[in-house]
Amino acid sequence: MLAYIQSNETNKTCTRTFLVPKQMKSPVYIYYQLDNFYQNHRRYVKGRSDKQLRSRASENDTSSCDPEDVTSNKSAIVPCGLIAWSLFNDTYGFSVNNTLLGVSKKNIAWKSDQQHKFGSDVYPKNFQSGGLIGGAKLNSSIPLSQQVDLIVWMRTAALPTFRKLYGKIEVDLEANTELTVVIENNYNTYSFGGKKKLVLSTTSWIGGKNDFLGIAYITLGGLSLFLAISFLLIYIIKP
Repeated sequence: MLAYIQSNETNKTCTRTFLVPKQMKSPVYIYYQLDNFYQNHRRYVKGRSDKQLRSRASENDTSSCDPEDVTSNKSAIVPCGLIAWSLFNDTYGFSVNNTLLGVSKKNIAWKSDQQHKFGSDVYPKNFQSGGLIGGAKLNSSIPLSQQVDLIVWMRTAALPTFRKLYGKIEVDLEANTELTVVIENNYNTYSFGGKKKLVLSTTSWIGGKNDFLGIAYITLGGLSLFLAISFLLIYIIKP
């Protein structure tokens, strides 16, 4: 599998078809999920230069980006560091009854990140130009403040299983609709035993569904209650 994903000659396109179980009102959020990917690793988290991301004047500030800091001729890589270098590069195309559905990238990144953390005068430079390619390439004519896929990816996850927003389908999907997904399987998760998943979700007035948070809150609350009762009994029995 490793040779398959690393080869530039293999066809990495696969197609999946499934039925929409119930009506999904727009916008339908498209997430990619990665398992066993530790974005919280100390060296990985440090692999970025916030000054470089914000301002063109700090283009050469790559001291925290090793080994993805400069090219072989000592030119700065923009954006530098392991986080940007490993940018997710699978792509998804959706269709219903042979009619393509548009995938909107509008407002998928935090507005505060676009306005304050990624500069409108900073453009990709020498990015993914080395011998070992980590993930997606960037359009060098688009400033970092408009590279929304990069901005979403650069907000690192705290847990090894995480989801990130890929885009939005801005039409309703009716119940029992046959949805076809064309996947470009480019991202190499085989090297570290990871898994990739595609998740479609909608939101309500209280947000989206996330089973993990509910389970975590109930578990933590139950543990806190158990400890409180235990300490109370200890205090009463043997003050």
